[in-house]
Amino acid sequence: MIQIGTIKIKDDEFVELKDIIYNSSAISFSDSKKYLLENRLTKRLQELNFSSFKDYIYYLKYNVKKKEEMEILLNLVTINETYFLRERAQMDYMIKTVIPELQAKGKRSIRIWSSASSSGEEAYSMAILLNEAGLLNRMSIEIYASDINTEVLETARQAVYRSVSFRGVPQQIVDKYFTKDGFSFKLDPAIASQVKFFQGNLLSPMVASKFGKADIIFCRNVLIYFDMEAKIKVIETFHKTLNDPGYLFLGHSETLNKISDKFQMKNFGGGIVYLK
Repeated sequence: MIQIGTIKIKDDEFVELKDIIYNSSAISFSDSKKYLLENRLTKRLQELNFSSFKDYIYYLKYNVKKKEEMEILLNLVTINETYFLRERAQMDYMIKTVIPELQAKGKRSIRIWSSASSSGEEAYSMAILLNEAGLLNRMSIEIYASDINTEVLETARQAVYRSVSFRGVPQQIVDKYFTKDGFSFKLDPAIASQVKFFQGNLLSPMVASKFGKADIIFCRNVLIYFDMEAKIKVIETFHKTLNDPGYLFLGHSETLNKISDKFQMKNFGGGIVYLK
């Protein structure tokens, strides 16, 4: 009989489940986050007619559908908080300083990677601001965007958003680039077509194989969910993926201190950029 309400996870089950999640995504759950897994996964266990996490763990490890279930699990536990023009100063610096610097060094085409793109607001913000600056028509710029969560990637490809995605966005930007339909806002297809989305796990050294090398990488507010070993692995992948020169933007609360000494840190006033 399936219990009503939240299914509780035992200590040994929590240890095993968080190891499964970590090995697949590098996302770490501290002991204080047991409730989070209980809350996010209870409905899924009930859908599968499981009354305990022990049954679910067995399913993840041995069922013929374990690969598909792992994708569902990661979709349920990954955090996808984002909105348009978030930490805009970094994007403005990319447009006003980084791209001109790359052009001055002879770059004729530029490739940007939004490496944890969630539902697409970050990557589409780049496309909007690049268009506002007149750069999309003047030079070759490719924008790639990846995420481990397949559900948010589908949302990104649809390019339809609710008002919560526009906190702090100037109304003229919303009016120019989005068509309102009830409570939804559809992004201009001409802008949406500028971004190529793909599923990717940052823990994999082959994550960038879909496009090769990048000139600029954004990985914001992601490293805070990784332990030190995973951070080192991800940053090493970024270093190998970046051209020389290359630029890496992290979230305002993130740093490469004690993670990597292969980048030069530059404070540009509105934030930090790491140079290869």
